[in-house]
Amino acid sequence: MDKKLNILMTTMQMGFGGAETHIYELVLALKKNGHTVTVASAGGKYAEMLEKSGVRHVTLPLASKNPLSVVKAYRGLKKLIKKEKYDLVHAHARIPAFVCGLLQKKLNFRFVTTAHWVFKVNALWKRIANWGDKQMSVSEDIKQYLIDNYSQCSDNIFVTVNGINTEVFSPSASAESIAKELSLSNSKHRIVSISRMDESRGKAQLCLASAADKLLEKYPDLEIIIVGDGVIPTEKNLLTEVKEIATALEKKHGRKIIFTPGLRTDTPEFIAAGDIFVGASRAALEAMSVGKPTIVCGNEGYIGIFDKSKREISYKTNYCCRGCEEVSQELLIRDISALFDESNLDEKGAYCRDVILADFSAARTARDYERMYDSLSPCPKTERGDILISGYYGFENAGDDSIAASMIKNIRQEMPDAKITIFCKNPRRNAKKYGVRAIGRFNIFAMLSEMRHAKLLVSGGGNLLQNTTSSRSLFYYTSIIKLAKKCGLKIFVCANGVGPVFGKKHEKNVLATLALADKITFREPQSIEYIASLGFDTSKITLTADPALTLDSAPEERIDYIMRNKSSEKFFAVSLRDFASLHSEEVCGMNEDTFARLFASEIDKIAAKTGATPLYLIMQSSRDRLLSEKVNSIAKAKGEILENLTASEILGVISRTSLVIAMRLHLLIYGAAAGKPLVGVSYDKKVDSMLSYMGYDSPIRVSSLENGHLSDRAIKLFGEKIPCEKVDALKALAKTDAKTIIEMIK
Repeated sequence: MDKKLNILMTTMQMGFGGAETHIYELVLALKKNGHTVTVASAGGKYAEMLEKSGVRHVTLPLASKNPLSVVKAYRGLKKLIKKEKYDLVHAHARIPAFVCGLLQKKLNFRFVTTAHWVFKVNALWKRIANWGDKQMSVSEDIKQYLIDNYSQCSDNIFVTVNGINTEVFSPSASAESIAKELSLSNSKHRIVSISRMDESRGKAQLCLASAADKLLEKYPDLEIIIVGDGVIPTEKNLLTEVKEIATALEKKHGRKIIFTPGLRTDTPEFIAAGDIFVGASRAALEAMSVGKPTIVCGNEGYIGIFDKSKREISYKTNYCCRGCEEVSQELLIRDISALFDESNLDEKGAYCRDVILADFSAARTARDYERMYDSLSPCPKTERGDILISGYYGFENAGDDSIAASMIKNIRQEMPDAKITIFCKNPRRNAKKYGVRAIGRFNIFAMLSEMRHAKLLVSGGGNLLQNTTSSRSLFYYTSIIKLAKKCGLKIFVCANGVGPVFGKKHEKNVLATLALADKITFREPQSIEYIASLGFDTSKITLTADPALTLDSAPEERIDYIMRNKSSEKFFAVSLRDFASLHSEEVCGMNEDTFARLFASEIDKIAAKTGATPLYLIMQSSRDRLLSEKVNSIAKAKGEILENLTASEILGVISRTSLVIAMRLHLLIYGAAAGKPLVGVSYDKKVDSMLSYMGYDSPIRVSSLENGHLSDRAIKLFGEKIPCEKVDALKALAKTDAKTIIEMIK
């Protein structure tokens, strides 16, 4: 990241805890990279350490839900933000995020958040929680929590790791000061565990203390150090029970066995004092960085001795053991004994250190955050757009939404500070989703107001100029163009498909509307041929390609998470949609029930021959799910159904398949972008047109499914490598529309 930012970091408090340590290490890493960071919180030991490191800390009551405290925090942050004019504000907990979200509406700053944990969600929190313009989560399951509970857009949630300062947490850390302070013996069997001791966090440590008496039978020189204390007043403090066990053991054995030094920040020295470590989350990662053999366990569950066999499950649960078996004394005694009885503790510790160096450095965490910061639009979403984009956006259709996302991305690549407004359904949600200003697509007064301040209307992309689905839809898009022209805007009919248009009146409307355009690009040649057949002068039309071809895939880690519970390793993608209401010769009166029966038979033939599992990808739930479920219920080869994925996630999933069979045009486009063999099933001539343009064979018509050509072709193509030169050329062509848009507003 080239630009150095002035950042305000807000959190509840900077005392003891994994989130607080994460923030502390992040701030120092960002400072090292040249950024200026101010931290606002209720204070704590890490706040003092930050100030000693040259980082400003502002104390505000951000840890309390008390209304008076919230008001005081609000006023303090408002004064601070207005004075310092930060490049962005970054909140790390729900209370600070709520306060910062209120302030963003007034002060219009760029705002991001981090989710460190999963909490119980009630109706009130769902309503008032504010997760900012972009979010960071520290694991894929926390990312899914934000999607499921707060309806955040997956494409706007970044994932990082609990980065560890590997220079501080290193095998060179010395335990000398700790040994002296606690008067430790020369024991060769010492266990260290670090955790908050609230009831929601300290169960493993209490189990460890309870197991001490049994362990002493095998290891008479045993010593256990449990670092931490309760920090949440409303929760039971388990350290009280640990101390009772410690006192009883001391009386029984005549020496101190369990040490409880309380809350500490000199954790590297404590970790260095142990032969093995027991704990979870960030504490486990810090111990691994020091090179200590580690038993990963905590309140969320039990993973056990960390080694190569436990690396994947540990990573997937962010070393928190979510969903694993419950921690118990028996499991701890078994694994502690296994470690103490082995002669290769140094080898196990060295492997732990190698994993941290590879996957969990603080420098990597800072880079991940910089990537999120860099993705933010430099233009506030409240600022009126010079560029207005009109299309079928906001209807939870992954295909059309990918057009919008790709167009905006391509425009931003040409002009990062371009001011964009999109006309869409559900503008509040889509303003966050796309990072631009959004106006309701039927809010005529708001759209007129935007047009009076804008320079250009972009109509498209997509097959907007047709009345196969509805003449009302055609009337809407042509009316928007005419209205924009009356307001003096330039018109760019961009990456459109045209037709079929039924009725002379509607044909004349389309021709008159296109005549108003300053620039026209069509996404495939057949649309040019069609409009020429209606008598339009095609000399002003340029051939382009669908913007969705330039879509970026979701990260591999995200696709791993989506595919984590799939029973098969070999898949072919399937995309279906309803078609009964469409007026198309491709359908030719085919009944959907008959189609489902015929298609299921074809699926069974493909699955039997290839050994692959069908993977039904839902592009628009309202139109795709019922037919997909019907086919899957009839077919003997039962498939997996995936829905509520973003277009970039669908593209990533397709990359894991060996074949794409699709009615949905954009599923075929994603398949081409991923270099997969395609079998189109045509319910509309646009499917045939696009496949031809991308260099693929003509699709199988819905009306001619019974002849078996679909399964024959699919089996023949399964797993083939497809030359990508043609599609690569189309991707480059699609990006030229963004250049045209920028030229038109200058």
